[in-house]
Amino acid sequence: MKRILLIISLCLPSVLTAAPLPDNEFFRAMHDEMQRTLRELRLKDNPAPYYVAYWVEQTHRAKVSAQLGTLVPRADTANDKTPVDVRALVSVGSDKEDALNFVAPSRFNIGLGVGTTTVPAGYESIRKGLWLLSNDMYLGVADLYQAKKAYKQKKNIHDKLPDIIPSKPTQFVEEITPFERPNVPRLEQAAKEISALGKTLPFIESFTANIEVQRKDTYFLNSRGAVAQYMRPEVSLFVRASFRQPDGEKETVSFRRSLPNVSESSLTQMRMYAQEFLARIENAYGAKSGETYIGPVLLKPRAAERLLWFSVLREMQGTKPLLRGDTSDGDDPSAGKLNKKQGVRVSTDLLTIYDRPQAHDFEGISLARFFPVDDEGVLTEDLTLVENGHVKQLPLSQRPLTKNHRSNGHGFFDYDYLNVVVQSLRERLTNVFVEPKEQLTDAQMEEKLLARCRELGLEYGYILHDGLRQGSNALSVERIYTADGRKEAVLNLKWDGNFFTQRDLRSVLAVGGKSELVDDYWDMPVVVTPSILLSEVELVPKEHKPHRLPFISRPK
Repeated sequence: MKRILLIISLCLPSVLTAAPLPDNEFFRAMHDEMQRTLRELRLKDNPAPYYVAYWVEQTHRAKVSAQLGTLVPRADTANDKTPVDVRALVSVGSDKEDALNFVAPSRFNIGLGVGTTTVPAGYESIRKGLWLLSNDMYLGVADLYQAKKAYKQKKNIHDKLPDIIPSKPTQFVEEITPFERPNVPRLEQAAKEISALGKTLPFIESFTANIEVQRKDTYFLNSRGAVAQYMRPEVSLFVRASFRQPDGEKETVSFRRSLPNVSESSLTQMRMYAQEFLARIENAYGAKSGETYIGPVLLKPRAAERLLWFSVLREMQGTKPLLRGDTSDGDDPSAGKLNKKQGVRVSTDLLTIYDRPQAHDFEGISLARFFPVDDEGVLTEDLTLVENGHVKQLPLSQRPLTKNHRSNGHGFFDYDYLNVVVQSLRERLTNVFVEPKEQLTDAQMEEKLLARCRELGLEYGYILHDGLRQGSNALSVERIYTADGRKEAVLNLKWDGNFFTQRDLRSVLAVGGKSELVDDYWDMPVVVTPSILLSEVELVPKEHKPHRLPFISRPK
């Protein structure tokens, strides 16, 4: 496949004078409607649009599902006429003082400034969708602009910095090849075989396997001349199981794994993941409840990701505080707490943390947060977030922090939990890679855990497979005995106190083992991390009430 043509413009052209665009209906529709929006969209007594950005995203998908060996009918789309999501951003004012990044007291009544909708593929329908969105967003953002000016006047706010310091617009064009439709009958057979594995354990009530193959094609254009066209493929297996413990307590557990492709080797890997999952369920059936524990705990990658997120990663986002008219003091509680703490020690020196938005894959698996260009049309840059335990770089957008501010291409629009884009552009992380100072194996990490337990005179230690924020499920916690390294599942434990903090990340004994890709959270960065051994954790019992068992057993 022809990969990438990357051009960085040396000036700030308008869309009317930008370099030639890729020749497809998506860019023709965006270009033509953007010209009309900038030229004709007006509202009496309000400024005209000075900045417009359009996105078109087409997601090709094939998804199959089966439960306990029986196929579940699913719709799949995989052709050039797949509906597209179109998104429009309109702003009024100027770079010195624009309408966005202000939270008004009644922001949901005023409007959003950026919106999205789904339309059929095709030049005319895309233009119509962009036209309607541009109109609606302009009405909202015009009110937002007036509200922002009134608020600043009321509070006597006089900014020394402009709202935006523009960067050189980027042209990043990757060839979009036809989507290769997978062999759906073969995927259906694989899903049936994987889900049928659940029949081997009589206490399992439901065992569902979903296999999804998709590719998201993104087309972006803004009125500064930035252009982007690229693909993000993804193959994933999601398995969910429900069963009851002997006392009737119902457990619902699941796992998700991304894979490189849908080759026979990948399908074989899917079956192996499912078999390992079943083995862990079998070990957890009838397991005893845990007791209060204070001591070292080994966090496997998915638990380590939770530690990294809550202790440091989320505090690195939202670098530029928003102007908030919905709070009495105007402060932004959603801003990252590390936005003024570059050079501060936040973690152990046993690891280095990077953000790599231009990374396509990890061990052949495509990364969901591959972004060659951010939502402001700026070329993304790799960052060293934490080095030798200290904050080194932070994600930056075109919203300036200092007079000589320069974006590093990390400006992205927020999403709420309904997957709706809201108006606030924030500084976001993308693909986070954690690299240990010392290369250790999984076995060596466990031995370090046991050695520390022996030093403290403990009979056992714990291995966590997730973060335990709401308490453990059947597959969250393993107890490992110091005498012989024997492992067993333990139920009903939870993290005590305020969950993970920076103090936890500063009290690390070791980092190592096999790194894993954790992309289970759609609104958070992808994290590639090894295991992390914490020196001291307090786990406490979780209250639970047994459920009533079914009166008769599962049908054969």
